[in-house]
Amino acid sequence: MTFCFKRCGLFVVFALVVSIQALAIDYDAYDEDVAALLWEYENGPDQARSIRPSVLVFNDVADSDTVVDFESGLVIVTATDLQLLQESIVEILLTQIDPSVIDAKTASDFGLVNQNTRKPFFWKQILDHRGKPIEHPWTAELFADHLAQSAERFKGRYRSKISMVREHKNIAGGKYIQYVKAAGRQHNVSASLMMAIMETESSFNPLARSGSNALGLMQIKANTAGRDYFSIIKGYKHTPSSSYLYNPSNNIEVAAGYLRILGTRYLSGIKHPKKREYAIISSYNGGAGNLWRSLDKNGNKTKSLARINNMTVSEFYWFLTNRHIRGETRNYLKKVSAKQKKYLNL
Repeated sequence: MTFCFKRCGLFVVFALVVSIQALAIDYDAYDEDVAALLWEYENGPDQARSIRPSVLVFNDVADSDTVVDFESGLVIVTATDLQLLQESIVEILLTQIDPSVIDAKTASDFGLVNQNTRKPFFWKQILDHRGKPIEHPWTAELFADHLAQSAERFKGRYRSKISMVREHKNIAGGKYIQYVKAAGRQHNVSASLMMAIMETESSFNPLARSGSNALGLMQIKANTAGRDYFSIIKGYKHTPSSSYLYNPSNNIEVAAGYLRILGTRYLSGIKHPKKREYAIISSYNGGAGNLWRSLDKNGNKTKSLARINNMTVSEFYWFLTNRHIRGETRNYLKKVSAKQKKYLNL
């Protein structure tokens, strides 16, 4: 049994192809968190900075749109009238956007299509005004009516903000732990490392897509990490499709395989396991070549390995977070290492 809403035909428009309505937004009129997300939504696709992988845009037609930020746990729904606003709220509350369940680009019914859980995607991540999880159409409609009564009005449109619960990332990440553990055992990669990378990369948005076309939970690039996985792990040349990489289990499997490739092939020769892990994290973000160039101006692997193996663990961590040639990679290692601590007991 599935539920069909009043407006079928809803589709996901990914960050690179979002059609943004040209609205003059007075950002000072909104709370800081809402203003930040609205700015990125309105300016990201056509500016130097693109929408982050943690941001997912649902767009029906010009009369309504919904933006979800998995990082901050914020949902913003906008529509030209209150009825459309309520319908859009109901749709996002009851949607099942897991691409392993449906084809998000073509599905006309975003209801409870998950035959295993029978729960919406945001089950327990969003609670209604009574503090209850939202499972059925009538509870979603009741909450939508409550939100519509306090909707903000600006430039002829109505806008509602829905905040996820504080522990929304823990709930979201829990959906993928079984895949992470299985892939980790297969490729000898720790579950804590994979979960930390996943949270850092996508904030558990299964439909994440970066400006460089990295896809899914672990932000896999099809023509690099994806191609390496099939060539080295599977033994044949193949570049995975977008639909393949948007599937959470596939995405996590490919990522685990690629982490294995980094550790056993591209970064082979690093003797200490913790230093090797730091190198893997940095290279997952910035590539092994940039690691060698950070250690030796000519990128000589032999000289770089000698330097690494002569450093202590703390010295190598300091080097990577202070002297790596890519600022993004310096910060990336800090983020992943910090997040990894909360997953150590998996």
